[in-house]
Amino acid sequence: MKGLALVLVLFGCSDSEGAAIDAGGDGPTGGGADAPDAALAGSAGCGMANPIATNQYVQRTITVGGAARTYVVRVPTGYDPQRRYPVVYQQHGCSPAAERENNNVPVHAQAGTNAIIVRGRATGQCWDTSAAGVDVAFWDAMLAEVEATWCIDPTKRYLTGYSSGAFMTHRLGCIRADKIRAIATIAGGQAESASCTGTVAAVLIHDTNDGTVNVSASAAARDSLIARNGCGTATTPTSHSPCVEYGGCAPGKPVVWCQTSGRNHDRQDAFAGPVFWDFFAGLP
Repeated sequence: MKGLALVLVLFGCSDSEGAAIDAGGDGPTGGGADAPDAALAGSAGCGMANPIATNQYVQRTITVGGAARTYVVRVPTGYDPQRRYPVVYQQHGCSPAAERENNNVPVHAQAGTNAIIVRGRATGQCWDTSAAGVDVAFWDAMLAEVEATWCIDPTKRYLTGYSSGAFMTHRLGCIRADKIRAIATIAGGQAESASCTGTVAAVLIHDTNDGTVNVSASAAARDSLIARNGCGTATTPTSHSPCVEYGGCAPGKPVVWCQTSGRNHDRQDAFAGPVFWDFFAGLP
């Protein structure tokens, strides 16, 4: 299946342009989840009873570096502790709101019953994207707790990010590439190559008219991914216009670029949600 993609000058803390905060409720189901397979091990949480309500975001707290950190988890209706679920970790855009994790593309509307969604909350309004920063340590701790609690397919860890969260997603997609299958971002990028721990499939969305984070930020990240994944320069349109997929990438590591126009720094939920989930669900 064909993926999708797009590529700060540093980002500001004004990412409130997104659509209304999403509420619970399953949308159309998509692909991306497997039936149990004895030949493929799930996470340590497989076989354990689900400790939280389903079909809604539930707040959780962990201690990282001596500080209490918050994240929320959405476990789908009909959760089966023997089924290895894909997990989507979401990094929010900058926000002054207490529940700033809501400033994310509502990908659960497409994932439906086929994925667990996890949204971290940055210490500040925006993410600390430095490799040795508090938020990288937070993500590591969050991943460990999530996978010790629920049944996760370790080969299907996906990340999404908006604006500041897109920069964070690209950072993790480099320094934690050995743990991540694919990333999907909107309105933010980060060019890295030499220090990355592996390769990830990627889709990037960015608007030509974005006045908060220049499209060049995502373009630089796209070019780094093209180089890392061994892609060529030729592109093919995908089913989500104006997205194009680069040809010649390493097997299972497509790079897709979606350059929109006239949306400025909007989160583009109605467009980005299907693009993100279809990309993840279509990966082998």
